Amino acid sequence: MRYEAPLLSAVFRRREKRFSVLAHIVTPEGEEEAWCHCPNPGRLTSCLESPGTPLFLSVLPFNPKNPGGYRFRTEQSEPLPGVRVGINPNRANGLARDLLSGKVPDFASGWIHAGSEVPYGQRSRVDHLFRDEKGRPVYVEVKSVTYREGDRALFPDAVSERAIRHLSDLVDRIREGDRALLLFVVQRADCRVVQPADLIHPAYGSELRKAVKNGLEVRAASFLPDGEGLHYRGELEVVL
Repeated sequence: MRYEAPLLSAVFRRREKRFSVLAHIVTPEGEEEAWCHCPNPGRLTSCLESPGTPLFLSVLPFNPKNPGGYRFRTEQSEPLPGVRVGINPNRANGLARDLLSGKVPDFASGWIHAGSEVPYGQRSRVDHLFRDEKGRPVYVEVKSVTYREGDRALFPDAVSERAIRHLSDLVDRIREGDRALLLFVVQRADCRVVQPADLIHPAYGSELRKAVKNGLEVRAASFLPDGEGLHYRGELEVVL
């Protein structure tokens, strides 16, 4: 996935709200400090914690209906020298669609995309609905992973009852005879495996293991962020 335009360099100052960060931004016109939209509501542990962390931003188009709105959006951080992390979780859905639609040969499924944000279950919307080679529905829930400990990518980075509800809804689809896939999209290249973050949300790890026993398919893919976009590196092992 390539970005629509080159990213702007910035430096993280602080985060006071879930969906905004203050950054010192370098633009062709000069330098400034501005609040930027941060689409990731998680804690951003191991990727955006310390003031001075390099940030990389996309420029948002001007909206005449909201002239006082955000002008920039956080796309990447660099918590360690030379290690970038994709911190925009909305990118994960596009990456997942490319993977499962056959645009990445190493991950190709041969499935046909049948819709996005499809309502199902208890007040949920599945990220993608596919149909497999036999025409069977495959409900795909995508989770963007940014939290790292050692060589392990961990999910979630905060307690998430919503993520547990998604597991329950996916298992319900399996019981109805459909397929369901949980796809972890790891937007950093310094991890070897993916695991549930049991110390942060033990209930999620427990429910994930139960869901797998009930037929939930789980896969993970690693991406390398750089100044041009997010590049597929390969499939990662999911260790439960």
